[in-house]
Formats: sequence, structure tokens, C-alpha cells
Amino acid sequence: MKINKDKLEQKIKQGKSSHDIAMTYDVHPSTVRRKAKQFGLKFATQTHWRKR
Repeated sequence: MKINKDKLEQKIKQGKSSHDIAMTYDVHPSTVRRKAKQFGLKFATQTHWRKR
């Protein structure tokens, strides 16, 4: 399934994680993150594994 930039941007703005979006498109989360990077989009959420 092709990932549409507008739909991806909308889901990111809704606060969806790369995992949630990947389940929607039936792809791996890394595919979603790669496409988001290609489109110049960034996820607002942070992983709980990364300490600040």
C-alpha cells in the first residue's frame, strides 16, 4: 500500500505513533519513519527508552 503524504501528516498531527500508523498501512514501523523523513515530517512523540 502506498503511503500518502497528506494522510501520514494528518495521523502524525493526531499524535499517532509510527507503530500505530504501520498497523494501519500493514507495513513495518521503520517504513513509516523512513517515509515521514522523506516527506520532511517528524513525530512529536518521544520514546520512553530514551532518557534525557
